[in-house]
Amino acid sequence: MPTDRAPPTAPSAPPPPGRTSDRGAATRTALLVAARETFLAVGYAQAGVTEIVARAGASIGSLYHHFAGKADLYLALFEELHSDQARRTRRAVRSARNDGVSDPRQLFLIGARAYLDRCVEQRELASLFVRGDGPPGFDLVMRDRLTEWVSKNAEFFARSGEPHDQAAAVVTTGALMLTVAEVALSADPARARKIADGVIEVLSRLDCP
Repeated sequence: MPTDRAPPTAPSAPPPPGRTSDRGAATRTALLVAARETFLAVGYAQAGVTEIVARAGASIGSLYHHFAGKADLYLALFEELHSDQARRTRRAVRSARNDGVSDPRQLFLIGARAYLDRCVEQRELASLFVRGDGPPGFDLVMRDRLTEWVSKNAEFFARSGEPHDQAAAVVTTGALMLTVAEVALSADPARARKIADGVIEVLSRLDCP
C-alpha cells in the first residue's frame, strides 16, 4: 500500500573514539585559553563563566564536562604553569649533572636560573597567581607549593637534615618566591630580566652551608 511517510533512516554511527577524544581535548584547550584571556583582562573575581564560554566558542555544558567551574579553570592554569616550570628546572639540573656539575649549590643555582627564566618568559600568566585575586583557598595551594619547594631545595644544600640546612632552604626559597612576584608584575621584560639576574647573583654569593 503506497504511503507518503519517508522510510526510516539508519542511525548515524558514533564517531571513532580517537576523534571524540581529540575534539574533547581541543575544547578543553580552548576553554583554558579563553579563561586565561578573560582572567588577564578583567581579573578572576570579575570574570564570568558565560564570557569564558563565549571566547572559547563552546557551551556551558562543555565547560562543566571538563571543569568544575571558574575556580577549577584557574587552578588548571596554575597547575599547567607549575608543571611547565618544574619540567624546565629538572631538565636544566639534569643537563648540568650530565655535564659534570656535582656541587649542590651550583645545581641549585642552575635550577633557580631556569625557573626564573621561565617566569620572565611567562610573566603575564604568572601574574595571575601573585595578584591576590584568586579563588577562595588558593593561598593554601600556594602555601603547599612553597612547603614542597622548600623540601626539595633543602636537598641541594645538604642531605643531613640539620636545622641550618632547612633554614637555608627557607631563606633562598622565600627570596625566589618574592622574585617571582616582582618578575611577574613587571611590564618591562628588560626590568624583569634584570631582577632575575640580580637575585641569582646575590644567591650565588651567599655563604650557605
